[in-house]
Amino acid sequence: MTGSRRAVLRAALIGLGLGVAWGAAARVWMRLVSTTPEFSWAGTAIILGFSGLLGLLLGLSWRARHATGRRRWFRLLFLPGLILFAGQGAPLAPGLLVAGPLLRRPGVLARAGTVLAVAGPAVVLWWTERLDEDTMLSAPTRVQLWLLIGMPVLSTALAFAGHLVLGPLGQRDQSASPERARNRRRSDSRREVPAGPA
Repeated sequence: MTGSRRAVLRAALIGLGLGVAWGAAARVWMRLVSTTPEFSWAGTAIILGFSGLLGLLLGLSWRARHATGRRRWFRLLFLPGLILFAGQGAPLAPGLLVAGPLLRRPGVLARAGTVLAVAGPAVVLWWTERLDEDTMLSAPTRVQLWLLIGMPVLSTALAFAGHLVLGPLGQRDQSASPERARNRRRSDSRREVPAGPA
């Protein structure tokens, strides 16, 4: 196996492992915020499978993007994994898709957008779930706390993953691009050409 194939396999396996770990944490969080918790192996397997798929595809997307230094379609390899956010997982999607590209960008607007994408859905979910619809009694304090704490933690992890594939390329990544290196050599060679007699 060549070095590049080994690197791709390693990125895929690391992504898969981190995705499954995130899915397990999300499953525990779902149990903590439920007032009538129900557990099924099938539901757990689906969550772990979809989160593992997203992690694997993010790993491949990251590897492809940074191996070539390009920023176009390579970073979209993870798109099929967004099935994880279909249905009830939708409030977690802004962590990956909005906070990811904004994370570590300078400026007040970028920071505000990151915080809003990570914490905003948790606040909205807490606001809608804080009262029981039938009894109009407050949800247990434990449930409310886990809504306000657990969901932003899960979204923050997604934001870091999104940053790897949707955020700006660092200086080191840009210099690793063969195309950029060729362009830099061409511009340097043009500068070195003597101007000729005046």
